[in-house]
Amino acid sequence: MKYAIPVEEDKGWDSPVSAHFGRAPLYVIWDEESNELKVIDNASNHFGGVGMPAEFLAKHSNAILCGGIGSRAIQLAEELNLGVYVGAEGTVKNVIENLKEGKLRLASKTDGCGHGYHDHDHEH
Repeated sequence: MKYAIPVEEDKGWDSPVSAHFGRAPLYVIWDEESNELKVIDNASNHFGGVGMPAEFLAKHSNAILCGGIGSRAIQLAEELNLGVYVGAEGTVKNVIENLKEGKLRLASKTDGCGHGYHDHDHEH
């Protein structure tokens, strides 16, 4: 399994987790099998790239570990067979430890932020 974690800056295992999934400048991809980290830029449409963040991450991972995420992003991730776990905070190391200990939970649509840019609704 490969997990994507939104981060604010690249500090390896000590990278601080971003509070907002789609607006994170970087994602750490953790390969559970090899226990290796890879840092990638957020190349979604939020940063001049193509596609929504979940579509972008589906090419690099099997699941997303995040703190906050919009309800539409949860729905899109589900359609792409990406698991979404919420409750991530602290550093990448903390998040992975919490995942292993069962402290993160699978997101449902009711977990989504329902306002403004969190929901990727730019029509307001």
